[in-house]
Amino acid sequence: MHIRKAIIDDNAELQQLQAQCPMGTQLVVSIVNTPDFFARAKAYESYEVFVATEEGKIIGSAACAIRQAIVDGKVSSIGYEFQYFTHPECRRKGVARQLHNHIEDYLISKDAVLSYLIIMEGNVPSMKFFEGQGFKLYRTLVMPGLAVHKEMKCPQRRTIRPAVPNDLSSISKLLNQMWKEYVFYEPASAETLARFINRTPAYDFDNLIILEDANEILACLGFWDWSHVMRITVIERNLKMQIMGFLLDVAGFLRPMPRVPRPLETLRQWCLTPIGFKDTDHLQVLLRYVNNQAVTRGIKQIFFVCERNHELLRSTKGFIRADTLIHSYAKVYQESATIGTRRIFIDGIDL
Repeated sequence: MHIRKAIIDDNAELQQLQAQCPMGTQLVVSIVNTPDFFARAKAYESYEVFVATEEGKIIGSAACAIRQAIVDGKVSSIGYEFQYFTHPECRRKGVARQLHNHIEDYLISKDAVLSYLIIMEGNVPSMKFFEGQGFKLYRTLVMPGLAVHKEMKCPQRRTIRPAVPNDLSSISKLLNQMWKEYVFYEPASAETLARFINRTPAYDFDNLIILEDANEILACLGFWDWSHVMRITVIERNLKMQIMGFLLDVAGFLRPMPRVPRPLETLRQWCLTPIGFKDTDHLQVLLRYVNNQAVTRGIKQIFFVCERNHELLRSTKGFIRADTLIHSYAKVYQESATIGTRRIFIDGIDL
């Protein structure tokens, strides 16, 4: 087995392999990065995609990113590991372990003080695998899924508009004030926000909405359309999801209701990033505005991630919301990198 960096010519083979590796428990889906396999990773300023090959054939892949984020009260280099998958016929043969070892060596060579990753509830094999590699559960977060199925009342006593370059300094101050005490938060500036907008596929200034009053930015909310960088197709639903789908279909005869996706259906979803606000009422206005934009564009779900008791959850009042637990694991490489029990920040691009 050989581990190497992925190259552009691997695009089609990686997509074919990815299609053979469905994921999920209640809702089993196929996720294929398309049309560009690497677009998913391009949201990060510094990233690498690695592949495991055997006799010239790709049998597994994994990716990582390096970010400058807060750890123990100061900014340090940290690694984020994501999108591991292995050919079904090659599992339990050490492919994932060798990919992880290669990524770990790479991150350590880049002076990362730790590495972290997120695992959805129910994915016991992944939890056991990474625990076996020295990762420890740090926090259990929540990923609210907001059902987009109807327009919502959105009072506009203040101005709602897309951001422009001159807003980025004020937006960065708002974000830093809100998240500066959170582990893994990457401090923002006008320059870092501009680079994020410019490098992220299917993301521009029209994706970053602000609420302002008397030229003061009260809240900001960005949204990233996953359908432009990945195709998510439903493979099957477990019995619980089938029953829920039936009940929602019946209720839909009485009033507008969301639907549970059906097999072979391709999902249209947004994730929210960045999120900043001075008051949850301000964010609620923006969230409803973004919901109404999603309705007109055929989007069915909106996602973000936060602590289970975070105040921003209050802004989802009036939405039909389904929460999924997300486990955050971390492995420390340098003794100086202590993360303790402080609250954690996970960016929407990590989902």
